[in-house]
Amino acid sequence: MPEEIKERLSKMEYDKVGEMLLELIAECPFVPKDAKIKYNSKDVGKCVYIITTGGGLKKKYISGSFTAEIGLQIAYQSFPQGNGQMINAQAVVDNIANWLEDVENLPKLTGNRTITKITANNSFPNVEEVEGDKATVFAVNVVMEYYKKGA
Repeated sequence: MPEEIKERLSKMEYDKVGEMLLELIAECPFVPKDAKIKYNSKDVGKCVYIITTGGGLKKKYISGSFTAEIGLQIAYQSFPQGNGQMINAQAVVDNIANWLEDVENLPKLTGNRTITKITANNSFPNVEEVEGDKATVFAVNVVMEYYKKGA
């Protein structure tokens, strides 16, 4: 098995992938209608947000093609009251992650990039307090692999 190349992705790569992820998440039927969708930021109120956690080239080819992966964290911020609402809030992020793993026709990225695989881990909670207001954030770590065809 060839050794993987550990090379950072460029800002342009992150931007291209970020644009596509926003479009993809906007299509997800499990995103609550009243939640804003953000990339590398979050908003006040209910919000689904995508944070990039790093990535790199996995393999470079002589043709200029490469395979790469980007780590992501997908989170849902809400204000659940009680166990039932907590369970439902965690289900939102779990359902989004499961949907991403199961999307059959993954969109093509720009510039001859094609998503090859999305895998997600288990979700986890985090309680945040801002000016006395407590929000619960459920998040899941995701890895998206893609291929870029060379010239």
